[in-house]
Amino acid sequence: MYWYYGTFTKPYDPTTCLSFANDSFQRHSLKLFLAPTGYMTVGGAPDSSVIVQVTCAPQNAGTWVAVTAFSDNDDLAKNTRDNVQSYIQSEVRID
Repeated sequence: MYWYYGTFTKPYDPTTCLSFANDSFQRHSLKLFLAPTGYMTVGGAPDSSVIVQVTCAPQNAGTWVAVTAFSDNDDLAKNTRDNVQSYIQSEVRID
């Protein structure tokens, strides 16, 4: 089993960050396995070949985000983490 982990911060609340995560799942053809509960959401490939967990926790100036992907395929785990993390990092809320 391979896993990749990355963290960053966003200047938004956890709910908005989880929304970005779920949008990323959809954009990358990942199925939502666990809708946001508290500060976490989980998705992955329909065949479960890769699972990705996104955690969004409040901190002083926004939200701390952790993206972790798990797979038996090293490249799949790394690419999925990178894709989901990059998408969330680049998203901005338009009010």
